[in-house]
Order: sequence, then structure tokens, then C-alpha cells
Amino acid sequence: MELIQVKGNTYYLDGPQLTGVYRLEDGRCLLFDPGSGKLRAPIEEALGKAGLTPAGVILTHMHYDHHENSRYFREKYGAAVVLPQLEADIVRCEQSLKNHLFNFTMGLIRSTKRLQSLICPDAQAIPLGQTQAEVAGVPLEVVRTPGHAPDHSCFITPDNVCFAGDVLMTQDILKDSMIPFVFDMTDDLASKEKMKALSCDAYILSHKGVVTGSIAALAEENIQRVLGQLRACAALVQAPMTYSAFYAAIIQAMDLPVGHPARALHLERYLRPYVEYLIDRGDLMLIDLDGAPAVAPGEAFHG
Repeated sequence: MELIQVKGNTYYLDGPQLTGVYRLEDGRCLLFDPGSGKLRAPIEEALGKAGLTPAGVILTHMHYDHHENSRYFREKYGAAVVLPQLEADIVRCEQSLKNHLFNFTMGLIRSTKRLQSLICPDAQAIPLGQTQAEVAGVPLEVVRTPGHAPDHSCFITPDNVCFAGDVLMTQDILKDSMIPFVFDMTDDLASKEKMKALSCDAYILSHKGVVTGSIAALAEENIQRVLGQLRACAALVQAPMTYSAFYAAIIQAMDLPVGHPARALHLERYLRPYVEYLIDRGDLMLIDLDGAPAVAPGEAFHG
């Protein structure tokens, strides 16, 4: 991975996704979203070449492709692990992680190495509503952008550079993404709208690129992509369908890869927020179909 300067002390490591770096004057650094286990060795190698040691790990949210390496850097280097409040709450223990991964069995939580690596009971939490944080003496502005995750947050460095995590994706990723993941669609769309008002000099997007100047146009592209996927999902419901049948219809229509039961569980979590939003908005109706939760075309669909 190559260490690339954005502005001042703000850098990123260029890899399969972008890991943020903020350099301190004493050879230490802050890492932002250090990614999944497969990035661990390349990150350490790049930091070693630059003479940097992580003093803190800051997470925009707790998903494994951002947070899986956090505990490793905590245990090896003594780096503080810092997450927004609700994200920290999720990774406190097996039970709280199970509560978030609602459709995974506790056996899967306890036996899956990747899931176990997320648990970080000593993570420091940035309290709800707090808009400033200090890590290793570095003041950071905290911009709460929930939706993709319950308490997803962006961090703005003293160089006025924003580590934006997954609140937005670049055009290339949008083009290839099958169905962007969200936790709560209403919050996600509002957070994408909120990004338009920021006035940072640059934005580092984990997936994957750096935007300089206004990010408003990209935010609108992200919004329209989600709205388009919602319309496509709603159009599949021409008659009453159980949740399972609806998921299967989306998977088939969008040619989403399954291939393994755990992947099917992940896809269920991906798709459920779309179903819930369409119900809340009136595009679909929540009904009972022979004792199973189901959806039918709603008034908005007919109108």
C-alpha cells in the first residue's frame, strides 16, 4: 500500500479500499478505518516504511471491512480504539453483536473468526450528540451521518479533510454496486443530503477515492442510485409475496451472488431495510400470508 498525502498531515493508504492516516509530529499516527484482516500486513508494511506507529484507531462504523483490524492494533501497539457511541455499543460483547446481527445464530457469532474479531469491549465511545473528539492530542470534528450504520460518523481533521467512511461511494463503485447496504434508509438518505452542506477541502471515501471541492453532485448521485434501487424492488411486487419470496425475487432480478448460507443471511440483512422503507413509505403494504409476514402492492404503488 502506498502512503499518499492529501493535505498537511492528512494522508491515506491506497489499497482495495482507502485507510486514512493522520501524522503526528513524533512518529505516531492515527488510523481511520483500517479495514479487514487481509489489509493488516500491507498497512503495517506501509507504516513501517514511513516510520509511523499507530497511536489511535478511529472508526466511522463497526462493519468488518472497516473495524476488523482495530483490536489487533490495540493489542500490538496500545492504540486507542475509538467509535461513535452506538457503534461501540454493538461491539462490546457477543450478545450485543448478536443483537445487531439479528438473523445470525449465536453459534455463528461465537465460531466465526471474522465476527469474533469485531468484539472490542474496551473501545472508547464518542457520546451521542458530541461533535468534537480528541484522540492522541488531535482535535477532530465529528459529523454524525447515521443510516449506513446506526451511528456512522465522518471525521474532519485539522487540515479540513473529511474521512467519510461509507456515507457515500464514488461513481465507479456506484456503477458496480448491486444494492448498497443501509441500516436505516430514512437516516441514510438524510445523511447523504447532509453531506452536500459540508465545506471541506477534500473528502476521503473508503470505497474508493478522494473528492476535492464540493461533494454535492456525488451525494445526489448516491441518493438517486438508492432511489432507483427502491423503485426496482417495489416493482417486483405485483401480488402478495412473503418476505422470503420477495428476497428471492430481488436476488434473482439483480443476479446477486449467494452460494453459501452465511452469504444468504448477509443478503437478508442487506434487503430487509429496503423492504421496511417501502412499507413505511406506502409503496408496499405489510400483510399476513398464511401466518408469514408478507408484502403486497401499496396505495402509493397504485397511485
